[in-house]
Amino acid sequence: MDETKHKSSAYSSNLSGTAVAERQAEAKEIAESLAGNTHAEPAKASRYAPVTVSQQSADSSPIQDFLGFVKQTRRIWLMVAGGIFGLFVLVMGVSRLSEWVTKSRERRQEKAVATVSPERLLARCGQPLEDTTKDMYPILMRTMTYQVSRTETYIFDFSRTAEENSDWVFLSMKDANGKSYETPEEKVGAMSCIDSRK
Repeated sequence: MDETKHKSSAYSSNLSGTAVAERQAEAKEIAESLAGNTHAEPAKASRYAPVTVSQQSADSSPIQDFLGFVKQTRRIWLMVAGGIFGLFVLVMGVSRLSEWVTKSRERRQEKAVATVSPERLLARCGQPLEDTTKDMYPILMRTMTYQVSRTETYIFDFSRTAEENSDWVFLSMKDANGKSYETPEEKVGAMSCIDSRK
């Protein structure tokens, strides 16, 4: 039993010697850290980046902030500007195309009306309801009447000189009520066969 006591006391003195050494090392560490001579491991790096405010960003103006924002979002701004430009070009193109189609139609109608003669009217619109020629020396007057529907009747007046080689000149177009059609658009609108390709 003495042996057990002896082993136990040797172990406890050994243990207390180790505890004392640990305490002394701990005290030494505390003293060094208070003195500023720390040799301890550096602190773990934070997973968040530190935020630093430079003097320049502290003094920045709203204009500089806006310019910085524009630089960061430059690609979006370019896409928006390109879209607006494309839309503008599309609208202008459609407008010009519409204008060109309108002018082309007006020119075609003017040409069709300018070339109306009794022969072309017969070729384009067929046989008239009535076709009369009056000799009013030194000119001849020719009236052609077309009935398009029950309520629509159009009268075309032509004249030429009594000479055999003279051409007929288109004078006027009226309806049965006496309404006169003046513009090429009105004439073609009332009787579309005038503008046919014949």
